[in-house]
Amino acid sequence: MKKFLSLCAGIGLLASGATAQDAAPGSIEELMHELAHTNPLMHAIFADHIDEAKEVSATVQAGHEEVASKAAYDMMRKYSQAFLAASDASAIEVLKKAGDVIDALGDHYPRGCIEFVHNDISSEALSIASANEAYRQYQEAQRVAYEDAKSRAPIPRMEIGDMFEVVTEDLGVTRAEIHTLLNPENVRAIELCAIIRKDFNISAVREPLRGQYARANLTSKK
Repeated sequence: MKKFLSLCAGIGLLASGATAQDAAPGSIEELMHELAHTNPLMHAIFADHIDEAKEVSATVQAGHEEVASKAAYDMMRKYSQAFLAASDASAIEVLKKAGDVIDALGDHYPRGCIEFVHNDISSEALSIASANEAYRQYQEAQRVAYEDAKSRAPIPRMEIGDMFEVVTEDLGVTRAEIHTLLNPENVRAIELCAIIRKDFNISAVREPLRGQYARANLTSKK
């Protein structure tokens, strides 16, 4: 179970330490209880699609944890498209919290910045108290945006060209820096952190475009 959680939740081996007293080991109840403490967004998605979640849980119980983690990741990708219906306020809040994560990692564990944008944040990164707290707040903001989106109609996604304009003009990311992010090998982690932080600086985006840009980031990051 812990290996599965580390693979699908990006939390290393940092299990919650909480136990569901009435849940059988390896059961869907135990899995849901653990996710409620370690990955609120995944917990919300699993709760909304419990039959698929049970299939993932059965795969874990059969010992195929890497297969289960891929299935869980596929569920996240599919159902997090609901973010396209998130309100401006909830989507913007997720990006603000993402920026807080990058700030904490940049100060204490720069390598974690690229881990974060690749949805593969390590146990080393989360062993830092400030980064762990920022990450938990980011996860909760994701959950709130997902729940908010369920009651709204989808909004057309910002076009790639428009996103590029926001990134280069509003956020001041250069073409060279974009190339660096796409090819991060042999680049110092602290330099990558600085570029990534610019990407999440939602307050620098023109106000009429903030919500659109935030929603586009939420769906493209999955």
